Amino acid sequence: MTPDPLPARDDELMLALARFAALPRVVVASDFDGVLAPLVDDPMSSRPLPGTMAALRELSTLPGTTVALVSGRGLGILAQLTGVPPGSAIALFGSHGGEGSLAGVGVALTGQQLADLREVTAALAQVVADNPPARLERKPMASVLHTRGIDPLVAARAEAAAVAVGQARPGVEIMHGKDVVELAVARADKGSAVLGLAASVGADAICYLGDDLTDESVFTRLGPADVGVKVGAGASAAAYRLPGPDAVPALLATLAVRRLEAGG
Repeated sequence: MTPDPLPARDDELMLALARFAALPRVVVASDFDGVLAPLVDDPMSSRPLPGTMAALRELSTLPGTTVALVSGRGLGILAQLTGVPPGSAIALFGSHGGEGSLAGVGVALTGQQLADLREVTAALAQVVADNPPARLERKPMASVLHTRGIDPLVAARAEAAAVAVGQARPGVEIMHGKDVVELAVARADKGSAVLGLAASVGADAICYLGDDLTDESVFTRLGPADVGVKVGAGASAAAYRLPGPDAVPALLATLAVRRLEAGG
């Protein structure tokens, strides 16, 4: 991974976007929380920053341009928060790629996985009850502990308890995010979702924006023609960096203009 402190120069990123925009067929994909929308204590109060969805919708209308949102959120919640309806030109991938708005995309849980999910959810509900004001989020393939904005000692205790819940169940995968511990009963990752989408449309390159550890499964698999943009601080395999979500609307608008100028 590249070191944290030095963000890429703006001119280097702009040159990379110009080269990307000139390619015949591309995929533009992004995480939601921490990229299109600032991180907030209450996950359901999250909203995309002005300009982000408009730029993505514009990109989705251009020839040879496939646009996707890829999130750890459940598919229904992602659609609700972004305002992207079923059948939209913007593809949605929820649950880290385990759910998708495209035909044939998604993971069907087995009976054992459904039983594991019920057990995990009940156990995490107890962790939350023991560590207020920690919060529980239920997803189709996982249950999630949220500790953003709470006392650090309470957060550490709750997160350790959540990890113990996952470790006690061999079929459960433990995923760490920003003030988040997610316990998933089926394997899915954003990298497989994004690269699978790119392969399905014959894309020449991918531009991906992400901010979290789960986005590294995309960044680590990008090639020389791709543009990976890490949003915010933290070590990353992404070649480029933006300081935070406030810089994302301008980047997307610039990409839309460059793509239009290139005849995409």
